[in-house]
Formats: sequence, structure tokens, C-alpha cells
Amino acid sequence: MKLLVHGMQSSGATAFTLFLAQRPDCVALVDIANRFPAPAVSPSLDMVAKTVITTAFPLALHQQRFQPDKTILLLRDPRDNYVSLATKHYRDDSGTMAEKFILLDQAFLARSAVDAVIYYEDFVARAPDVLHTVAGLGWPVNEDYYTYHRRHEAILADLWTHLPQLFTEMDLVFGNVQGREVTDRKQRKAWDAAVEAQLELLCPHLLAHYRARS
Repeated sequence: MKLLVHGMQSSGATAFTLFLAQRPDCVALVDIANRFPAPAVSPSLDMVAKTVITTAFPLALHQQRFQPDKTILLLRDPRDNYVSLATKHYRDDSGTMAEKFILLDQAFLARSAVDAVIYYEDFVARAPDVLHTVAGLGWPVNEDYYTYHRRHEAILADLWTHLPQLFTEMDLVFGNVQGREVTDRKQRKAWDAAVEAQLELLCPHLLAHYRARS
């Protein structure tokens, strides 16, 4: 089985994919850098890969190349997401922040086309529905995976064993995941009316959805 996670930069999608990669019997690309499309590979083990929203590579292209059996859209409150991404040096790589938040809103509106939607807030709260949803897709998970026992070195070693060509075809990165377990420490950011006003222009539908969730 191949599982694709798609989300905005600074949305927590890498942390979620690292959680999925705790399975001992899989290979994982927990963060495909924004300047690369998902690879066209046929591993002998199950595989999970994470891609980000950019102007360079639409989700359809990632899916065409990777051929996932299931696709998950990872969403985060766009206000928190915006404030977090604004601090990153890569915020305008492969599209400006504004362009990418417009695409995020489009991804949200088209969410019925993916197999599951996971909310970052539910993930860090360890909501039981997250485990049930992922397991229902055919990717077994359990609560032990919230602790990142399988570290970067082990993930890279498995990639080297099963997909060594990736080491020359793309950069292998691990995003900004910090710590050894899933926490809600970075869930809430300090945003103001100016951020909301900007997102009302760029990402109105997802913003309205999150206001309704509050």
C-alpha cells in the first residue's frame, strides 16, 4: 500500500507523517521538499510520503507519479498556519505565501476528492477518530506511534535498503519536527485582526470552516 499525505507548509503534516512512519514495516518520505514532486517508485514494503501545497506541483501530479492507494489531506487552522509559515525562510519558495493559501482554500473546497481529511488540532489532541480514520484506510496505527521511537536514522536506513536511488534523485529532509512525541505545544499562535483580514481574501472558505469549529 502507498499512502500520500498532502498539506500546507507549517501545517503539521510532517509531524503527522512521521507518526504514520512509526510502523516498523514501511518506508517513508516524511517531508518531500517543495522543489520536488513525489517520486515514481514501487517499493517492496508499504510506503507513506508527504507533499506540500505549491504552485509548482499540483496534487494531481504528485498522485500521477506516486500512484497512492489512498490520499489524506491534512488541515490546520489557517490563522495559526499563516503565522507559523510567515516566520519560515521558505515561505515564498515554489510560490508566494499568498498564492499557496489561495491553493489551500481550493484544496479544502475539493476535499471530497481525497480519501480522508485529518485536522492537525485533532491529531495533536490524540483524538480517537484520527486512529480510526487512518486504520480504516488500511494503514494500521496505534497510540504508541504518538511517541517517535522510529527516528530519522532508522527511516533513512530503510530508504537506503529499499529505495537507494532516491538519495541521488532528490533531497531527503525531515521538516521542522521537534521533540520525541506528538504534543499540542505549538498548536496555538498569536494572530490578530490583520491576519484574519488577509485570510478572508486568500482562504475564506477554510477560515469560515475553522470559525465554525471553534
